[in-house]
Formats: sequence, C-alpha cells, structure tokens
Amino acid sequence: MDLMDYLPFGKKIFFKRGSSPIYLVLFITDRCNARCKHCLLADGVHKPQKSAELTVDELKLLAQNMDPLLFLLPTGGEPFIRSDLGEIIKVFFMNNKVRNVGIPTNGFFTDKIVNTVKNILETCPGIDLGVDVSLDGVKEIHDEIRGVSGLFDKAVETYKELRKLEKIYEGFNVNIETTVSAYNDTHLLENYDYFVNELKAHTVFTLLTRDKPRDAASKFFNIEHYETYAQKIEESIKKRVLTGYDAFPFADVINAKRIIRHKLIAKMVRENAYQIPCFAGVLGAAIFSNGDVYPCELRTDLKLGNLRASNFDFKAIWNSKQAEQARKIIRDEKCFCTYECFLTLNLLFNPLLLPQVFKEWLILKLAKLRTRVLQKHV
Repeated sequence: MDLMDYLPFGKKIFFKRGSSPIYLVLFITDRCNARCKHCLLADGVHKPQKSAELTVDELKLLAQNMDPLLFLLPTGGEPFIRSDLGEIIKVFFMNNKVRNVGIPTNGFFTDKIVNTVKNILETCPGIDLGVDVSLDGVKEIHDEIRGVSGLFDKAVETYKELRKLEKIYEGFNVNIETTVSAYNDTHLLENYDYFVNELKAHTVFTLLTRDKPRDAASKFFNIEHYETYAQKIEESIKKRVLTGYDAFPFADVINAKRIIRHKLIAKMVRENAYQIPCFAGVLGAAIFSNGDVYPCELRTDLKLGNLRASNFDFKAIWNSKQAEQARKIIRDEKCFCTYECFLTLNLLFNPLLLPQVFKEWLILKLAKLRTRVLQKHV
C-alpha cells in the first residue's frame, strides 16, 4: 500500500461526521478447535454453527455495499477453519480496495494456514498481510491456557513455516501475539526470552484479557507485569532487537502507536476510567458471523441490525436512527475499554494525540539511525 493509497483516509482525522467504517472486525466463524480461558466467545452471543455463517456470496453483497476500507480483521473463532478464507479476503480486496489485512490464528492447522497465506499473497498483489500466531506461554503453560494438548508445538511449527514465506513475499509479516491473563502474567519475560532467542522473533505484541472471558479468573492479572512486559517490548523496538512491521509502510508509525497504546491501556486499567474518545460506530465496525452488525464487538447491547434481515444493505444499517443512537450512547457514556484494535483507531485518528505519535515516531527514527551508524563502525 503506497502513500497515495492512505491519503483518502487521512481526512478522517479531522472530519468524521457521516463516515462509513474504515476498520472492519469481521467474525467469519465462531467455530474453534481451542478452548482458551480468556476467550470472549463464551459470552453467549456467539454461536459456533457453520450453518449460520455468512457465505462468500453473502459477504460479496456486503462488500459491494461498503466504501473503501483501510483495514480488515477477519477473525473468529479460528479464521483458518474456513476453507474459503482466501476467497473472503479477495472479496474485500477487490471491492473495497483494502490493502491492510491482519489474521489472528492459534496456529494449529499448519499446512492449511501456510497454503491459505500463499494463496492470499498470490491472488491479492500489493496486499500488506499480517498473520498473528498466538503464543501465551512456553510448552505446557500455553497448552493449559488454550485447552489443547500439543498446541504449543503446532503453533511454533506454523510460525517457523510462515517466517519462511516472509523471505519470498514482500508485504507479508508474521507476528507473535500474547494475550496477558492471570494464567501467564508472571511468565511474560520468560516468554519474551523464548520468542527472541529461540524463535528469533522480530515482532512481538501483547493483548490484555478483557470483557467476559470463558474463565472469569483470567481477568485477575497484575497490571505491573503487563507494564514490565510492554516496557521490554518498547526497549527492544528502540534497540532494533524487535524490528516490528518493517515490511509494512509506515512501520515506525505503527510501532509508535503501539508504545503509546501500551501506556494508555495500563493507565486505563489502573484508573478504571475514560481516557480518550472512542470511534467505535464511527470509523470502526464489527460484524458477527451470523450477520449481526455492531459498533464494537464488546457492545453487544447496541446491535445496529442484521445483514440478512436488511438484504445486505449495510449503509442503511450504518446510517439508521438506531446506529446514530448507539453512537450517541458511546459518546455520552464516555465508553472505554482496553480493546487494542479500536484503540488503534482512537489513537491514530484523534488530532489531539498526533503530537504524541509524532514524538514516539521521531524517537524510533533516531534510534534506527543510531543503530545503523553503530553497525557501520563495527
């Protein structure tokens, strides 16, 4: 994705009224082979029924009724359970010009994942694709959290195979994603050492257990452990131990955003209070696997409509009085949470926060320059 491709979205920083979503969280399935303790899909809203999932043809109708997208997050469940994942991404690539796509995975289906990724990269030229392989701990700790024996070994195998594809395909990035919970918060630095020293990871990022997880005890983590881990990641990015998204345009902006987001999340948890406006329902949308449309996946009390019931007229749902009321509720309540995906929107599209992003971006640029100078003199 070139600079010119981003320009149409830049105006959203200052002009949001009447906006269509530019960031879409798309649940393509609720089915999953794992039973993670921190999973949100145990909230009673999601139903792991294949028969209820939107088909590729239905998703094509959706895409044709949406404006261009900056980012697409096909999620689940386990996204790679669907054999048509590549077709789904191509639908939005062709119809909505989306060039930034991120796919989370537990990494169990190694061959299927690798083949699907190859297919996406070959049929969607110019796409910036990231695959986030979940690793919450080393060996038994990971398997215990995820509820599947042997999942750690499968995830590591998948990660290594995907790293090979990075050398072949420009614009492809594979990342390690850790969800911090009460079951691994004391092992985060051990995880980091394994990721960097054993797996030679270049991109590591962290999520925080939120909302109503399958195991309620997952939320009783120690925020100090999260902060220590986040600081370790930040230092590693600045020292170029973790290069983070170098295959993507504006890599330093992405990393700057992550550094600010870590601090914002920690502050939010410590104070349990609103920090910045949320653009859920304005710039971001969530669509569940059965076609239900929400401003955010966490606000299941604010359902905007259903795609099948509205003949896939997404714009009618998005511009309805019900949607406007949902936006008003989010705004008036000063709704806040630690949801990393929408915090990305809230950071990058808030003009008041751009100076902070620029400051961290400049620090990263200078650190990168310093590293290059030192390497020349070694």
